[in-house]
Amino acid sequence: MSAVWLIPGPDGPTTARYCRACPPAGPITDLTCARCGDGPLLVGDLAADPAGPDDVLPAAAQQWLTAAGWRLDEPVCPNCRPRH
Repeated sequence: MSAVWLIPGPDGPTTARYCRACPPAGPITDLTCARCGDGPLLVGDLAADPAGPDDVLPAAAQQWLTAAGWRLDEPVCPNCRPRH
């Protein structure tokens, strides 16, 4: 699969790729850019709690995504953010 997964790691969130036969078990949140529709799959402790308020992403996921250039209010990926 071409999807990028954001998974919990020993030193914080990290990215991974899996074949169709080996994806990690849920919970899983599909974060998609509001402009291009691309984005990572967040898994485990990084996935939003569907029972939580407004599917808010956990702090560790928010911090990693923000550091990677995501704007989370829409959300918009780093490739679609205007360059200033």
